[in-house]
Amino acid sequence: APEVRETCELALHRIEEMKNNGVDERSASPYLSVDPAAPASCSSVSELRDILLDEEKGMYERYAALFALRNDGGDEAVFAIVDSLGAKSALLRHEVAYVLGQMQNKAASNALIRVLKDVAEHPMVRHEAAEALGSIADERSIALLEEFAKDPEPIVSQSCEVALSMLEFEKSGKSFEYLFMQNPVAGEAA
Repeated sequence: APEVRETCELALHRIEEMKNNGVDERSASPYLSVDPAAPASCSSVSELRDILLDEEKGMYERYAALFALRNDGGDEAVFAIVDSLGAKSALLRHEVAYVLGQMQNKAASNALIRVLKDVAEHPMVRHEAAEALGSIADERSIALLEEFAKDPEPIVSQSCEVALSMLEFEKSGKSFEYLFMQNPVAGEAA
């Protein structure tokens, strides 16, 4: 599948870059994610947008532009990222939806809604759009997630269910308390 090939190409390029350059400051994501490409070093949103939308550029270079735009975080960057939802690569469109979810910018909602509603779109991309809408969590997004929790495509319906469950969990105010429990001392009676 093209998505698997593209993923392997990204991984090989990233490994080669890390062998040659090591891990540098610009690789650290402000979103605490491990990204498949280091963000591009150029700072112009316009230039990054051009790279991201250029179908002739390599996938790694396009991902680097995507992560630099995400790290910029402004509305202009969000709109540049949204424009790339029309890319030929399903893998790139999937990563774009993921990044829009990380950014949690409501300006991306309409585009993500279109992706989720598009039954001709690759299920992997629709799944990521559903999760992104769960992160944005405005009223329209929640209503759409409830509607598409009944989608016939399992990866889409399950992603909607997970997004809704996470929203419910966050609203409850509960925390993952087990993470903060001390390890039992060996030999101590329970």
